[in-house]
Formats: sequence, C-alpha cells, structure tokens
Amino acid sequence: MTDGHLPYPFGRETTGYAVKDLTSTLHKAEAAGAKVLWGPYTSRVRTSAMVQFPGGYVAELHQGGDDR
Repeated sequence: MTDGHLPYPFGRETTGYAVKDLTSTLHKAEAAGAKVLWGPYTSRVRTSAMVQFPGGYVAELHQGGDDR
C-alpha cells in the first residue's frame, strides 16, 4: 500500500506495452530521443523498464510474463 505516493517515475505512466525484444526496443527509443528512467529490471518471468518519451509521456515497456 503506497497511499498514492510512489517515487518518480512510478505512478506517472499511463500505460504499459508488451514488446518482443525489450533491449532492441529501448535502443530504438533512445535513438528517437526517449530516456530510460528505470531499468531494465528482470524478475522471474518478466523484464521491464520505465521510459519517458519526448514531450513527457511516460510508459512501462515489458517483455515476458503472460504476454509472451
């Protein structure tokens, strides 16, 4: 329970995207001007990262888990 108070960048993302290759996607995003804010972090079945795109849009990108 965080009571709505999460450290930046958590709680700022409006959506998450499943990708086939997170490493490749992050490289492409950075080349396009995005900034990786957190991660990539690997849990038992999933790897994820928080990314801020130009204009301030924050999203979670992930690979693995139930969306394989």
